[in-house]
Amino acid sequence: MAGRSHSTWSASATARNWGCPGALALCAKVPEQPESEAAAWGTACHEVSEDCLREGRDPSEWIGRTIRTKEHSIEVDEEMAETARAYVDYVRGRFGASALNVLHIEQRFSLKALNPPFDAGGTADAVVYHAADRRLEVIDLKGGRGVVVEAEGNKQLRTYALGAVLANPALDVGTVQVTIVQPRAGRDAIRSEEFDPVELMEWTSDLMQAMRSSALAMEAYGEVTGEVSREEWAETNLHAGEHCRFCPARAICPEQEWAALEVAGVWFDDLDRPQLKNAPDELDPARLARVLDAAGMVEDWLNAVRALAHNLAQAGTEIPGYVLVEKIGRRRWKDEAAAEVALSDLPDDVVFETKLRSIAQIEKALGAKRKREFEGLLSSLVETPVTGLNLVRSDKTTRPAVKGGSAHSLLTPVEG
Repeated sequence: MAGRSHSTWSASATARNWGCPGALALCAKVPEQPESEAAAWGTACHEVSEDCLREGRDPSEWIGRTIRTKEHSIEVDEEMAETARAYVDYVRGRFGASALNVLHIEQRFSLKALNPPFDAGGTADAVVYHAADRRLEVIDLKGGRGVVVEAEGNKQLRTYALGAVLANPALDVGTVQVTIVQPRAGRDAIRSEEFDPVELMEWTSDLMQAMRSSALAMEAYGEVTGEVSREEWAETNLHAGEHCRFCPARAICPEQEWAALEVAGVWFDDLDRPQLKNAPDELDPARLARVLDAAGMVEDWLNAVRALAHNLAQAGTEIPGYVLVEKIGRRRWKDEAAAEVALSDLPDDVVFETKLRSIAQIEKALGAKRKREFEGLLSSLVETPVTGLNLVRSDKTTRPAVKGGSAHSLLTPVEG
């Protein structure tokens, strides 16, 4: 997978920069952050998907192989292969067999033609033009499972769509469609929005205005000395919200800190010790809902602060009251081949085990025709277990609600 260069205003950051004009200026002051395992997983899944689209391979062929990302080694397992398969199958299905259709994989685009205040652009995972109905579709693979990303009104996808239109001027486009393929998000893994190119052009004027606001915030940040304090700049240019979730600057963002402490009800006493206004069991359901609405933002900010402190400590900065210690992993063989030789006198059933192949590997070995023949048998042998319950916002999930009642509420007296 070719490395993606990032513009000052990247499509993936459109929602954040739009919602918080000062984000660009603040992010420019943050050193490059370590790659998270979740990000590495997503990068590896994109690499599998790109290879399969370009080379005509099946994602199951990657199972067991290791992909090296910027800072991690990710082994492709059945879950990654199935995630890639859902995306690859959708792209192939949309491209179809017509020689008039067009498919661009990992298409790089720039918004330079719009004369933005700084370089802006991005890379779309897949762009498909369906000649029969003059439809230009941008397809985006999302590998996350925790946050359902909606297609409707998605500013990142609309930026991709705008870039795709600009990058393919020879195409006669009658309808623009943006699609998210997010297999690990539960039901309705494929979500789309479509609009007229004229509507996209009208939206573009709002995008340019958002860019100009960010440019003004960057200019004002350069004047944060003497007469203009950082706090005054923050009050004018920083706005906390859902767009902060993946912001690289959230650990040093004054607005994030103020919002997080306010939500949590934290205040500091005369000795500068943190205190909480309320214990959780003293909150009524309405207050609980308000806290839960902002809990993700608070957790993200705390995780970002922990990560920043960890990185500073690794670089040699002393964090008062904290030290770095080694993480102890699970035991493993120093050398598997040497261990097999050393343990050869033990019975085979003690040292070795046979393992059933994965569902995806068996389906691949059967082939498309025999897979249909054994579909009923396989279906009867496979299950997707429910491992517990999660409390989530009703408008942020596509999964059906489950009735509570297995445990008494802390807020309701128990009779008897």
